[in-house]
Amino acid sequence: MKKSINPQALAIQRRFFEALEMAVSLGAVNGLKGFCESHNLNRTKYSRIKNDLNKPLGEMRYKMIDIDALSGICTDFGVSAEWLLLGRGKMLKRDDN
Repeated sequence: MKKSINPQALAIQRRFFEALEMAVSLGAVNGLKGFCESHNLNRTKYSRIKNDLNKPLGEMRYKMIDIDALSGICTDFGVSAEWLLLGRGKMLKRDDN
């Protein structure tokens, strides 16, 4: 039986790549390859996940983003974990200094 991706996990994956695209556009990282290299992640896996986001749910492969990647996007670029995981608030954390 083929595993399916639940809607919450799919939403997290979409927000992850949205945040990564923001970081790339700001010059904070050199694309998916640079992010994967700096966090010792499999670039091919992440390319497939990103490409699958445009497919109908039934055609998507069951691949999930690693916790290391979720943590890295928050730590490296100031992405709000609440936004990333729950879709609440703004993408970037406020600087309370």
